[in-house]
Amino acid sequence: MLEHRLSKLVALMTFLMLIIGGTVNATGSSLACEWSVRCHEQLFPTMKGGVLFEHGHRQFGWILGLLQIALTVSLWRRRPAARRLAVLSLVMVCVQGVLGMVTVAFLLPWYVSTAHLLHGMAYFGVLLYIAYLTRATVGPLPEEANQHAARVAALADGRRWILIALGVLFVQLTLGALVRHFEATLACLDMPACNLGGYWPAAFVQRIHMIHRGFGCLTAIVTVIAAVKVYRRAAAWPALRGLAVLAPVIAAAQVTLGVYTVLTLRAVPVAVAHFAGATALWGAWLGMAILTGRGRRLMPGSTGAGGMVP
Repeated sequence: MLEHRLSKLVALMTFLMLIIGGTVNATGSSLACEWSVRCHEQLFPTMKGGVLFEHGHRQFGWILGLLQIALTVSLWRRRPAARRLAVLSLVMVCVQGVLGMVTVAFLLPWYVSTAHLLHGMAYFGVLLYIAYLTRATVGPLPEEANQHAARVAALADGRRWILIALGVLFVQLTLGALVRHFEATLACLDMPACNLGGYWPAAFVQRIHMIHRGFGCLTAIVTVIAAVKVYRRAAAWPALRGLAVLAPVIAAAQVTLGVYTVLTLRAVPVAVAHFAGATALWGAWLGMAILTGRGRRLMPGSTGAGGMVP
């Protein structure tokens, strides 16, 4: 259906937008343009150097905003039960744009830049949820509902582990945002301790770096435990099992990329890949949380009570 395809496209664009945002930071281009919609008094300046990344990020955001408007209009007209989500997602993309402008206008305050990243991750999650709710189904709806209920019941405490993994990962994303803002990526160049400062150095930026490093290991451990718990209890749920296998693979890659980010002195491709991995892991756990939740399928407005079918 149109809304499902649109929501998947907007979710993909948001994923790419997040990665491009990571590239802006990794290349030191965050302040390459002033805070307005123009860059150096031009709407379409010469795209080179930092302008290419910073203004390119903005232009990509404009396209994303237009797609979000199309998705909101489509959901509002065809799926009355989704109107709240339609408005919410539109408001969130507008807030994301404002946060980006404020970040540049006030020269990258840590609390705004951190909120900008975390809000972008939340917006990505809302789009994944919309894509799930607007999916097509196969077979009679009562049979689908019964099958879903049986799968959730069989999962037992697996969902609790999914939520734990999501919570731990959210903290790690916040720490990563702080490391990025305070330019603490290269504050500690030795492994596993921090230079001559041990595991708890005196300098603030070094402590931020070591907390992120240590919590990254904890995140990987929790990811593996949670994924094993979910995999064992999802024998009749191929999609959930697939995500449970994928999550530890991404986590292992994240640890490796984190090490290489330091060893390569924050080489841009490695740093961007590290951020992309974090976003992908966030998407994987969000997918598992959505699959095991009480999500309903949103039918067109002509069906049922307001278009909501269990």
